[in-house]
Formats: sequence, C-alpha cells, structure tokens
Amino acid sequence: MGITNLTLVVAGLIASGGFSLVAYGQEEVRGTYVVDIPAGAYQAGADHYVPANIAIPAGTTIAWFNDDPNQPHTVTSGLPNSNNSGTEFDSGVMSVGAFFQHTFDDAGEFDYYCTIHPGMMGRVSVSTAMWEGHHFNVGMGAGASFDFTKNERSLIFIEPTSLEIPEDEPVTYELAIMKNGEEVFSDEFRTLGGLLYVELVPTDGETRILGPDVSDPIIGAYHIEGSFLKDNAAYTIRPEITLLFDQPPEEEIADEFSIQIVPEFPLSILVPIAAGIGASIIAGRRLRK
Repeated sequence: MGITNLTLVVAGLIASGGFSLVAYGQEEVRGTYVVDIPAGAYQAGADHYVPANIAIPAGTTIAWFNDDPNQPHTVTSGLPNSNNSGTEFDSGVMSVGAFFQHTFDDAGEFDYYCTIHPGMMGRVSVSTAMWEGHHFNVGMGAGASFDFTKNERSLIFIEPTSLEIPEDEPVTYELAIMKNGEEVFSDEFRTLGGLLYVELVPTDGETRILGPDVSDPIIGAYHIEGSFLKDNAAYTIRPEITLLFDQPPEEEIADEFSIQIVPEFPLSILVPIAAGIGASIIAGRRLRK
C-alpha cells in the first residue's frame, strides 16, 4: 500500500522549546517514529538529532528527516573513526527535505552519527522483550528494566492478537494509566490496522500528548509527557479498543499490564495482571502480521 501526502509531527523538543511540523508530499514513508535533524544541527552545542536518545521495541521503523537548511547530513551507524562505521545502516548524504528509514529488528545499543559533521551523534536502544495478554501483545523499548534514569523515554507497542484487523481499517483505543490503583491518565488514540505505538516521556511539566508522528495515514507514534511518570510507584497500563472500524465492539477488548518502577533496584516488572488469561512473557523477535 503506497503512502503519500504525509504530514509528520516531530516527537521531541527542538532548541526553541517548541515542536516542528514538517510536510513531505508524494513520498512513501512507513516509519512509525520520527527523528528530526533541526535547523542549525551542525553547530556545536545545538540539538543534533531530536530526540537524540530513544528506546524502542524491536520491529520499530525510524524515519530521520533533514530539516537543516542548506546543510547535508548522514545517519550512519557506529561512532566516528570506528571500524564498524556504517555496517548496520547508512543513509548516505541527505540534502534538506530528504529522509532515511531503518527498521530495528535486533536487540542492542546502536550509536550513530553524521559523517559530514562527526560531532552530531545519537543512540537507539532496542529491546526484543514482549509481554502477552489475552487480547494484546505489548513490547517496551526500555525492556524488562523500566528505569528512566537509564532511558529518558520508552516507546511501547500494543498489538491486538485476539482479532484480525486489516491495515487500512481505523481503530480507536482508550488508554488508561493507573498509579497505585488511582487513574492518573486516560485518553483516546486512533490508528490504522490496530497496532498502536505510544511513547512514555517523564517530564517536570504538565501532562500532554504529542503526535502522531505520521498522521496521514495515522500510523505514527504518540507521545505522553507527564511528571506522574517519574514517581516511584506501582503502575497499571490498560489498553482497550473502544471503536473497531468506527463501531463499538460486541465484546470488551481490554487487558491490564502491571509496571513497577523501583529506582533503588536494577530491575522492575512489567507483567499482565488480568487473572486467568494464561498470560506469559515472550523474549524474542517481534512478529508483524
């Protein structure tokens, strides 16, 4: 299915403290997460790649866009002068308005940089851990160790497993987050094909939602920012499909997943808590339908 006339909303803060809106027409983009190369990225002390350090589940496709006027850039795996530079991925020279995509299927830490401006560097952390509920599979970029002192942000995918959804059909989710049993967040998220990407971003500011990164069609990641995510607490994430093909489903389609953030210890827990559903933890490559 070709994808054209895209509008993309950049996921991270740029130097001005705002958010960048960029339009790219008549190009095929299947990325679900956007990283921006903003104006002035080549300068020392500037924001080079926005966001620069991200944690994603395996199977995520990142699209980098060059929005730096009159400045070519590259997205090249490795570090400057390293022997493995460019062996994982390499965009080649990207002029302003160009983009590059790469799908991360394997777990690991992937540094990258610009060969034209070696001071520009970023990192992608990839986890293959996945948790299985009754209706959904859930993967988290931060993996089993939900530690935001290590990862500034963590992308989650939510994939329906109890029903088949064509990739061009709309689905509306109600996503709720509870902290110590009390609801602290709830909102609707719309996507196509049922696969929902939501990034959790702990901040000191007010709660807000950004995205989706790719909005035409709606296949990109959303971003939830909030200070409540920084607390040491027991959390529950509850995804529920409230509209299927723009109609309420005949039966409830929902699961609950428990998250315990304990900064004092190296590991935390993300497990399905719905009783009697035979939920299990799956470690391995994420399978796309």
